[in-house]
Amino acid sequence: MDENHLIDIVDESDNVIGQAIKEEKFAKELISRNVVAFIKNKKGELIIVKRSPKKRSWPNRLDLATCGNVDAGESYEEAIKREVLEEIGIECKLKFIKKLFNDVIENGKHVRYFTGTFAGVTDEKPVLSDELLELRYIKIDKLKKHMREKPDDFSPSFVSELMEIGDLV
Repeated sequence: MDENHLIDIVDESDNVIGQAIKEEKFAKELISRNVVAFIKNKKGELIIVKRSPKKRSWPNRLDLATCGNVDAGESYEEAIKREVLEEIGIECKLKFIKKLFNDVIENGKHVRYFTGTFAGVTDEKPVLSDELLELRYIKIDKLKKHMREKPDDFSPSFVSELMEIGDLV
């Protein structure tokens, strides 16, 4: 959870225009890049997690098991492979789904980023990093119902990403 590593800053068309540390990205409302992976087991259940209370964004909320920033100079594909290994300790084949744009308000500031979304299937047992508290497996239809009934249980970007591409994974 190093806030001082460099990330690429991009324009509204996702072209790299510079670099900044994460803290500066938040303070100046700069646009960056992010990745997420919708990883299911062979039963078709999505792996989701509860975020650590130490997380800067949306602590103690449910989220995808793997999501994170694209580091400076890194591709979306390189970033998602790194994040899956760092956050849940597995390697699996991932398929690119699509790129989304997120703009959420957090602590009165716009947090804007392009998200490369990926999907994969594995029966490897995840090992949670210290950024994550709890692991759950859930069918997409039950997850969508929970999101409709209690949206504040989830990170806002997870809700929008699932509603945008949930039928594609």
